[in-house]
Amino acid sequence: MPIYTRSYRNYEGTFRRRNRWLLIVEQELRILVKSKIFQLLCFGAFLHWLARLLQIVAYDVIIQDPNHVLAVVLQQAKFITVNEQTFFDFLRIQGPLVFLTCLFAGSGMICNDFRNNLMEVYFSKPITWRDYALGKSLTLIAIGLSFTALPAFLLVIIHNFLAPGWETLMTTRWWPVEIFAFSLILVVPIALGVLACSSLLQSQNFAGITAFMILVANLVMAGLLAGFLQNENYLLLSIPVSLDRIGQAIFNQPRIVFSLGWGWPLALVTGLSVMCVAIIGRAVRRAECAP
Repeated sequence: MPIYTRSYRNYEGTFRRRNRWLLIVEQELRILVKSKIFQLLCFGAFLHWLARLLQIVAYDVIIQDPNHVLAVVLQQAKFITVNEQTFFDFLRIQGPLVFLTCLFAGSGMICNDFRNNLMEVYFSKPITWRDYALGKSLTLIAIGLSFTALPAFLLVIIHNFLAPGWETLMTTRWWPVEIFAFSLILVVPIALGVLACSSLLQSQNFAGITAFMILVANLVMAGLLAGFLQNENYLLLSIPVSLDRIGQAIFNQPRIVFSLGWGWPLALVTGLSVMCVAIIGRAVRRAECAP
């Protein structure tokens, strides 16, 4: 049958004038949830959350009951206590898992689009380079927050439910703000750093290895400088240590590693995040403006 005798259905969809970046987020999440490795990483995060849930139940139900058989035993274990340090440790321990998840999910987000010539497909639609970059970044940030802030919020709610009262409510009233702030501090630099490597390299494997090696080199360099110069404040140059220092300030924890204030590590992390945003924006904008 000749093609000119065929009729084609007209486009029946509606164009989005706002929040076009949401299409990018939906597409990336739709692909990731089908991956068994991603599901395994999510299961690992759930196991840690489950362990903290058991800690809260033991503290709120067993220890608060003086007649309980295990109350005397658990009272001797200081790690059972639920306070600000509990949630600081929870988020800090989730950090490496967030890095691995962002490494798996984000190392190919941009470079695979370049390699598969999908940039022409994206930018042939009413999607700008800002929508594209924002959608990719928010996808990784949302995944990171689902491993940190979201489960921590649930733990705070469960703690208030198991130990209801004005005293518990007043004690925990600032915990959600502290949790969200530290979660952003942890997640945003990791997500932007991985995406920056993905935008600079042409292979997902190379991008993932590069991001991992940069982190290792950063840790080694900071440790060597602190050792050679005999000044622990040079550990500030280590991104994980700087993130921990900011978390100590947010959760009112004692300074453990170096004596510098939280403003210095915050400035370092902010500067690196801005640099990563510039790298991502430059690479994506060049793809949109390519002839």
